[in-house]
Amino acid sequence: MSRDFLLPDLGEGITEAQIIRLLVSDGDTVAEDQALMEVETDKAAVEIPSPFAGVAEKVHVEEGQTVNVGDVMVSFAAGNGDSAAVTEPPVPHAAAPPAAAKATPEAGAPRVKTDASGTVAAAPAVRKLARTLGVDLASVPGSGPGGRVVKADVEQAARGEVAQPVPTPTEVPMKVAPAPSSPPPGTAALDKWGPVRRAPLSQIRKTIANQMSRSVSTIPHVTHFDDADITELDRLRRGYASDPGDPERKLTLMPFVIKAVCQALRAFPEVNSSFDHEAGEIVYKEYISIGIAVDTERGLIVPVLREADRMDVLAISDALAVLAEKVRRTQFTVDELRGGTFTITNIGALGGRYATPIINHPEVAILGTGRSRREPVVVGDAIEARLILPLSLSFDHRVTDGAQAARFVSEITSLLENPVRLML
Repeated sequence: MSRDFLLPDLGEGITEAQIIRLLVSDGDTVAEDQALMEVETDKAAVEIPSPFAGVAEKVHVEEGQTVNVGDVMVSFAAGNGDSAAVTEPPVPHAAAPPAAAKATPEAGAPRVKTDASGTVAAAPAVRKLARTLGVDLASVPGSGPGGRVVKADVEQAARGEVAQPVPTPTEVPMKVAPAPSSPPPGTAALDKWGPVRRAPLSQIRKTIANQMSRSVSTIPHVTHFDDADITELDRLRRGYASDPGDPERKLTLMPFVIKAVCQALRAFPEVNSSFDHEAGEIVYKEYISIGIAVDTERGLIVPVLREADRMDVLAISDALAVLAEKVRRTQFTVDELRGGTFTITNIGALGGRYATPIINHPEVAILGTGRSRREPVVVGDAIEARLILPLSLSFDHRVTDGAQAARFVSEITSLLENPVRLML
């Protein structure tokens, strides 16, 4: 009899996952701990390893399929009299970044980057797009960093075009006319008014949709707006960035914002809490962990910077760099997206100034930072050009009132406008 491998428990509260990529086929010989497939669940992409060595007799799932914990994934040919289903789940691995291509491409030629198993280097979203458009990734030259296949490469391949290589510092970028936009993914169909395309929700988009619907339907949102004069803070930040002792280190504004938020949360503990409707209680968190909303190809990812209040500005900056790299390479785990007590979203990265961000349930507030710009401000009897940072705080009106939320934002503003207070 064959041995059945079941989808293991992938984390607290996770009941289903979507198959992003199959790494074995019927009849393949599998080594112990070899990755069987890559799945996406609750915004995290993980590889599922095999708990034993053997022959994959039957793969019961296909790419794009949604499966539940406990479903049979792969049946292995029985060996040494084994016939039971696997009951001890292996530990899923975070999806590893593709290794650098072994072969060096010719100068100026598009590259196809593969990892040690020969798999083309591309993000899960790019792989899904290739499947939707019927493009063979193995034949697509990668124009991304190190030869990585990106979305534009797949779209060009679908139109029968050749991707342009990434220019080196000594090359002059070629100016090309913008290509016509490719059709959206999905299956062609018709509605009452004309042609449409219908595409199933990805697992990550389902998660985002459920989370946003739950937040809006259960939390009475109110948004408070304010501005912070960060002229002096920016001067301090730029002064450190030019430190000859550490020229490679980049210090952005976000670590200072996080530090200010942490100090303000200590002064306003009701904002660092959650609302337990069933028990009729406010749960005050005695720890401070900040979620940082990140816009990615796969959707909105919110990794958590744990115990951020225990870090200084430089430590926060270093930790943010690590989080950004994990998100970029899809190396994070589900647990790294949980346990936040307050979220910050950088609206200004996309050019916006103000917004009404949706609270990340079960938190009770979220801060949006807008795009800073120089504005004329009356200082004493003179008009000066000052650097102004827009702030947008959405809060849960069940937990805090408008006046208290305004005081909370005012405290953040005061800290940002007085860097000495912030650093001390």
